[in-house]
Amino acid sequence: MRLQRLSLDRFGHFTDRHFDFGSASDGHDFHIIYGPNETGKTTTMEAVLRLFYGFPLREGYAFKHPRNNLQVSARLDIDGVLRDFTRLPTRSGSLVDATGTPLPEAALSAHLAGLSEEDYRRLLCLDDETIERGGEEIANAEGDIGRLLFSAAAGVADLSTVLDHVRERADALWKKRGRTTRMAELKRALADVEKEIKDRDVTASAWKALKKDLRKAQEAEREARKTRDALNLTKARMEAQRRALPLMGEIRDLEQAIASFASYPDHLDFDPERLIELNRDSGLATQNIARLTEEIANLRENRDAVALDPKRLELSTALAALEDLAARDRTAQLDLDRREDERRAAEASMKQAAWDLGVTSPDVDLQGLVLSGADIASLESAREALREAISQEKIEARETAELKERVIAATEAMQDGAPADEERPQVADILLRFDAETLAPAYAAAQQAIADMKIKARRSLAALSFAGVTFDHLTACPTSRHQATNWAERHQDLLHDLRTTTAKRDEHLEDAEARGAQAKSLARDAKLISDADAEDLRARRDARWAEHLAALDRQTAADFHEAMQGHDIAAEARLAQSRELAQLREIGQAEAQARARAAQTDKRLETLREERTNIEASVSAAAAQVGLPDSITPAEWLDWRRSHEAASEDAQALRDTEETNQSTLQRADALLAELARTLPFPPTDLTGALAAARRQAEDDRKQTDAHTTAEATLRQAQRDLARREERYAKAFKAREDTKKTWRALVHDLLGVALPPERLEASLEPLRALREHENTRAAAGRRITTMQADQKQFTQEIDSLARAHGQEPHATAAKTFAALKTLAEKARSATETGRKLDTAIETAEADLVEHKDRQNAIDQEVATIAMLFPDTTTPGDIGALREAAIRTQKAIDNRAALAKITRQVLAELGTTDIETARAQLAESSVAALEGELDSNRSDLAHAEDELTLAIQNRTAAEYALAEVKGDDTVAELVEQKATLELQLEEAALEHLELSLGHHLASDAIRRYRDSHRSGMLTATEDCFASLTQGAYPTLSTQIDKESEILLAVDGNGVSKRAVEMSKGTRFQLYLALRAAAHEQLVAQGTRLPFFCDDIFETFDEARTSAACRVMEAIGGRGQAIYLTHHCHVVEIAKSVCVTPPVIHEL
Repeated sequence: MRLQRLSLDRFGHFTDRHFDFGSASDGHDFHIIYGPNETGKTTTMEAVLRLFYGFPLREGYAFKHPRNNLQVSARLDIDGVLRDFTRLPTRSGSLVDATGTPLPEAALSAHLAGLSEEDYRRLLCLDDETIERGGEEIANAEGDIGRLLFSAAAGVADLSTVLDHVRERADALWKKRGRTTRMAELKRALADVEKEIKDRDVTASAWKALKKDLRKAQEAEREARKTRDALNLTKARMEAQRRALPLMGEIRDLEQAIASFASYPDHLDFDPERLIELNRDSGLATQNIARLTEEIANLRENRDAVALDPKRLELSTALAALEDLAARDRTAQLDLDRREDERRAAEASMKQAAWDLGVTSPDVDLQGLVLSGADIASLESAREALREAISQEKIEARETAELKERVIAATEAMQDGAPADEERPQVADILLRFDAETLAPAYAAAQQAIADMKIKARRSLAALSFAGVTFDHLTACPTSRHQATNWAERHQDLLHDLRTTTAKRDEHLEDAEARGAQAKSLARDAKLISDADAEDLRARRDARWAEHLAALDRQTAADFHEAMQGHDIAAEARLAQSRELAQLREIGQAEAQARARAAQTDKRLETLREERTNIEASVSAAAAQVGLPDSITPAEWLDWRRSHEAASEDAQALRDTEETNQSTLQRADALLAELARTLPFPPTDLTGALAAARRQAEDDRKQTDAHTTAEATLRQAQRDLARREERYAKAFKAREDTKKTWRALVHDLLGVALPPERLEASLEPLRALREHENTRAAAGRRITTMQADQKQFTQEIDSLARAHGQEPHATAAKTFAALKTLAEKARSATETGRKLDTAIETAEADLVEHKDRQNAIDQEVATIAMLFPDTTTPGDIGALREAAIRTQKAIDNRAALAKITRQVLAELGTTDIETARAQLAESSVAALEGELDSNRSDLAHAEDELTLAIQNRTAAEYALAEVKGDDTVAELVEQKATLELQLEEAALEHLELSLGHHLASDAIRRYRDSHRSGMLTATEDCFASLTQGAYPTLSTQIDKESEILLAVDGNGVSKRAVEMSKGTRFQLYLALRAAAHEQLVAQGTRLPFFCDDIFETFDEARTSAACRVMEAIGGRGQAIYLTHHCHVVEIAKSVCVTPPVIHEL
């Protein structure tokens, strides 16, 4: 994407300011915008950012135009397509096209390579601030842009982000001198627990003894429970054997039942009910075969009864051949009378046409008057030639008469226009001597220029009016334009800073109020005891203790006990609420910080207000010196100063104009004096005198020209008259010749039947006569044809009827209809036979299909019969179905046997039935019942022992619980052990994360060393060029948790960016940006690259190198450099292969 045209419609101090960057030609797109300080170079760069990303809510460039009126537009070349965009300062729909239609932000942002506005500033819009700040981030691999430099290959940049998350997790666990890490919090909690254990561990020995007794009682309970559980397992095993013995009998019965079916299949691949379907289908097939056999016999009998006459079938063909004659016969019957009418009407029309020609005799041969088209055309040509000759003869006669009148008029004009003898003043000589034709417009232009400059000077002076104060002359301005501009811009910056700082102050105060409200809410909801309340309780306890030590009586002891109890309760509560108290302290600290920041912003506001007041006072003082009110603002004073400068320029221009045109005015005065002595009346001004002189000179010239013209006109008229009279004679002769030719042609074609005069008016009657003759002849031919068709049709149809034994009817049409009836009967019989043939074919096909179905059923039954042994009749479907039922019963018995077997194996816990039989071989139900009775006795005794052990354990727990306070110590000890375990786990996790981070970072560094990124290589080449080879190479170095960039000079000495001079550092940062731009272009993204006077610290040689770098950037995309230094422009023109395009502000 590149800028082809940029328009600052209303932005900063610009109104309708346009920059035309044209089209990129041959890969050269380097532009320099040159202008003095304060002319809007930075404003131009900011306008581009507003176009790309929109206007901020607090716009710093709205000092001339209100923010709501700001507008920036441009024509962008996006992948070879020109598109117009306009940015408006609205909340929604701020991006519109050339027609004002709102566009989605993606229409522009999709071509910005995902760069945010801040990223674009730091990467592609460079000034003293962004080149330094963004360059440090890149050199130190900080931020998203910085990581680009150290990404050795695709994927490594993402790993850097992952490593950052790992480092954050490790730091959250432990960090040197960190107070909010997980391990720090655990250590503080462990210290608090150990302190409380130390304070409470007074009767720990007694508690430990009871704790030991409790462990013994618990061990006795476990042993008793173990004995009881073993007896329960024995009981369960014997009960399982007792349940399994009857099942083994069922297994034997099922094994005997399925023994005789060993050869039968284990499963059926078909449904036994399928045999019922086959039996039904077989019966249906048999019935259909019988039915179709009978039906075919009946159809054949009916087919034999149909009689066909081949001769009658040929009748249809013969009638079809006569169909055309029959149609013509019908047409003739309908059309013959009409054609007779047409012929009679044509003959009548011919008589009427002859009457129009003047032929009224009834005996005249009308066909003899009919001429061919060619003859009529010949008559038409001869008639037109006669008419043209007559017309030409009349024209020549008229022209000859007119020329005779012209000769008479020219003679009279020559006599009237003879020049007089008296001499007149030669005004034309005076005009020629003073070159009046040149002097007149110069004089008018001089007067107009002076008048225009006077009007402009008056308007400029009127533009100085402000708040009712006007000026009748131009006064001196006490300040320079530069000072006024500085005041206005600084005042605007101060207003912006005041608004920003006030907003920050309000945010800090709101934050402080919110923190205070949060602290109150937390203290109220959780009923917290604050640090101050705890300190008061501690002081009260110490005071009561001091009083008790002094008095040592019952009352002071009771007071001390009450104070100590209150302090202990509060301490316990605060311990339970330690997390809430920590949160309350954090909230208090945050509130104090917010109020401190608010106080700092108040001081900042006072400083800004004081500076604003000083500027406004300076502006008011300057305004008072020229008589303007002191309420004028710095921006208004700047506008007035610009207007004053314009008025001064216009006054000087008026003086220059008057001086320039002085000689022209003097020559005009001399010409006016000369004309005053010649003209018959005194002139008032030069314009009137010149007009009168020109009229007098023109009158003299016209009189002379008139006489000369009259003589020439007379001679020409006499020559024209002689030629015209000769032409008239020729035209008269031509008329007579064409008239004779016309009469001879009429006589040759028509004889004496028609006189030529009858045809001179029109030949249309002859044409009509010919058309009517054509109509009559066509009707006669049609009548003859129709009569012949009727005769032929009658002869042929009668002959056909007799050939088929039929007598002809009264008319041929009726005979034709009777024959068609006979042919239709023959066709119907043929159709009936064809239908019977089709029915026979269909029935035979159905018969074959049912026979095939019967065969398929027989094959399927035979296939099923092969599954069963000992089937007496394989084709007997009933016997097969009984065998299938027996097989299914055997399959069900096998399934039942498997189910019972699984049940027995599950009861006995064995894996095969033989093992189960072995376990039950020596067992019986009676023996198992006896063993179960013995087990029940032993189990009851074990339950009693367990109950006693539980009672002993409960007593030990009660005795332990009776030791006051020591349960708290136990809980604290357990809490301590938990904290130590958590601390150990946190330490191990921190070690794992830190070690993993170190190993991964080292691996990435080694990978980067072996695969240096393209951007680092490009930066190295560019930086070496900028520094004239002083720093030929670049490298990277791990610094704590990050990687920084080092420049290595020719002696091998490496330097960080902060160790370089400002100029060299800026050259490094420029090289980084140029390399980043090259990377973007390699990825298919071309964006405009801006630099705002960053070469100020470069010497001439490095400025030349930097200009070549900008030219290289312009070769890849679009490079725009903004400067107020003329020497930079000259250097760029001299060192660049293709000089940059210069745009002056």
